[in-house]
Amino acid sequence: MMQDHDKTLYDQLLPLYEMEGFDDLLFKLTPTESNSERLIIKMEVRKLMSACSRPVDLRGKVVGECRRYFLNNVNHWLDDVAVNLYHRRLDIYQGKMTQGLWDDLHNTSNSYRVLQRQGDVRAAESMDTVETVPLRFGHYLSRSENRIQISSRIQAFLPDGTEVNGSTIDLSNSGMQVKLPAAFRYDEGSTLVVYFPQLGDECRLPELFSGLNYRVVGVELNFNKDSFQRLRLRLVTSTDAIKNAIETKSTQDTVSSRSENEDKFLTTRSKSYEQIFLEQTSSLPLFFCGNKLRYSLLTEQNRSLWDYWHDERNLPVVDKLFSAARLQHLALEGLTSSETLVYCFSHQHSDKTFFFSACPTELTPELRRLFWHVGSSRPSWRVLRVTMAKINEEDTRRLQDISPAYIQQIDELTHIATIQDLTLETVNSDYRIPIKPKLPSRSLNQFVHERDPIAAIDAVPSVLAPQRKEPRYQHKTGTILIHHTSGELHGETIDFSPHGLNISLSGPFSGSKSQEVAVTFTDLKRVDPNAPLGNVPYKVIQISEDRTNVKLALLKDRHSKHRSHYLQRLIEHNQHKLMLDSEKLPDAPLLSAMHQMLLTRLSVTPYFLVRRGETLQVSGIGTNYPGSELSRILHKSAAAGMISLAPVLGEHLSKYANGVTRQRNRLEQIRHEFYVAATIANGVVIAVKSRSLDSFETPEERKFFISQAKKRGKFFAVRNWMQPIDDGSQWLNSETSEQLMKLSTKRTAQLEHEFADLCVYGEMSDITDEVMMRLEMG
Repeated sequence: MMQDHDKTLYDQLLPLYEMEGFDDLLFKLTPTESNSERLIIKMEVRKLMSACSRPVDLRGKVVGECRRYFLNNVNHWLDDVAVNLYHRRLDIYQGKMTQGLWDDLHNTSNSYRVLQRQGDVRAAESMDTVETVPLRFGHYLSRSENRIQISSRIQAFLPDGTEVNGSTIDLSNSGMQVKLPAAFRYDEGSTLVVYFPQLGDECRLPELFSGLNYRVVGVELNFNKDSFQRLRLRLVTSTDAIKNAIETKSTQDTVSSRSENEDKFLTTRSKSYEQIFLEQTSSLPLFFCGNKLRYSLLTEQNRSLWDYWHDERNLPVVDKLFSAARLQHLALEGLTSSETLVYCFSHQHSDKTFFFSACPTELTPELRRLFWHVGSSRPSWRVLRVTMAKINEEDTRRLQDISPAYIQQIDELTHIATIQDLTLETVNSDYRIPIKPKLPSRSLNQFVHERDPIAAIDAVPSVLAPQRKEPRYQHKTGTILIHHTSGELHGETIDFSPHGLNISLSGPFSGSKSQEVAVTFTDLKRVDPNAPLGNVPYKVIQISEDRTNVKLALLKDRHSKHRSHYLQRLIEHNQHKLMLDSEKLPDAPLLSAMHQMLLTRLSVTPYFLVRRGETLQVSGIGTNYPGSELSRILHKSAAAGMISLAPVLGEHLSKYANGVTRQRNRLEQIRHEFYVAATIANGVVIAVKSRSLDSFETPEERKFFISQAKKRGKFFAVRNWMQPIDDGSQWLNSETSEQLMKLSTKRTAQLEHEFADLCVYGEMSDITDEVMMRLEMG
């Protein structure tokens, strides 16, 4: 806590700890604090004054020579700085070796840890590892005109009137690249007035002396950390002066012209990162036609969320989450976007699954606490954020070019909803901190979902690739299905494969998904009595709404391999009699349109990590403009034209990514929760401090941090989610690489190395509202 409060306050309190009048002194020194905050301070003082018998060994941890000292009956290894600090601070800690004094000795000014934090020594993870040029998702550069490489002196005036002097790198009819002093801040989207005194004199064009307006469209990464910043500018002023200057200079043998290819590399790089995001994001996108849910876009990472919203028949019921009353608020006329939290859990009764969900606005304080207590103790507890955005005319215009054949289907779509799973098991106990109200549990029945009818929702895979593990064949043959509650049901196959079966039954099946059944292929057994097709064990995969159609998967046991081989041979020998049940793949133009609409509506901040030797480094952070408030904090904390993860992750990427990057016992995904305090003065962010959830010992300590953060500026809670990338080069299209190789071998090799080094995909979500609600502070 000392790092969160005035150190002088603790220096006054520590010497008087456990003495009479301590509480009165604490009250006098903290007149503006609440009783709960004073309690937190008192707990921190107790912690700092707790006895510590551990030796202090600074060998290899500080700049300087360490020697042995026998202090407080314990041998310590200290340097001169630590010894002086020990004697200076000993009286404050009442002459004892305490936890607070032990911490002070490990954080001296010459500690490698402190020097690394201050940048006085080269750290394994410096700001270079957490800063990068932002990737503007859904926005691509395209330029086919030629540029000439020419260095010519220019004068540029920034929006505030500041004059800066620089030079051109290359020049085209509609834009140019320039070098300007790095000491100034250049914001994308801002307009500069540029004068060309040298070029105007050489080409005798007076208009170049009068100033032309250029918009900043890109600020390049300053790899060399030199005094110049490279900018990409686009011409705003309508003029032929630049075109005439290029024609004049092109006639000179000293000027070499080249085709502008850099934008092709930038676009390829952006699209490859976008594809990773679209296929690795854990968010579940849903597409609506009015008040009807039409499509869901599935990836490997969001499939668990999609599967959660399936009942005991394995039928999708996610549409029930969007009741007519909720849609009225989420898709309110005039709103371009809206969002809400949704608390959910499920309940099993009579072999049926009942889903409960409620938004904060639908709950009174007592109902909310009851919902939290009942739901958060169950494995099915989920906390979701639903973001809904309207599909507008701008989307339609942009999609005309890429999906003209599907423009009618796109026109029918009205809204996009994105569901994010914010559940974190380690904080489920937070929902049970408030006292459980004395309301009967049946009070929650008003939030149960209707079970039927089942909506026809097209689950569209996010990739144009077959999803089936094996081909299926249409064929009708008699069967008998035996289930422990349904009994014996006659039926016939609709389609089958060596490991799967789709059966139409003569009566309703009363079982549920994942249960076991036994199937006998009666007609096939008559043809071959020795066939291993009697009482074959299958697992139920899906049951139709009327329960007369069941899809099954072959159970694995010591006989399953023999049975699947028999069915495989049966298919091969009767291939000419069987009709292949073709898998319907998503329409490429429609899928492309869905992707485009998602890329311009990011509800998370995606980022990508590469491994450079032993160090992890941020290679890209996806953004939209103007972006969320969290995204703006990430921008403001970085150098001009950059974006940084430092406000949340600090400089400890390896620490937080260790679970998904280590070689042994690697995790498939990890989730962290961070509390971020942004100190703001006169509307400017002057400092940002971040703490991970596990650094807090109690909920009260978290509340104290939040209250202090809000007093000094802004508080953010961030959910960080990471997963490994096994083969980053797969996201770079080989055909595209071959085309780029013809333009620049060196640039293509750099791009290939970058994607080959990719090892982590991550997402950040602003969960401030969820944390404030959970801790009942908002």
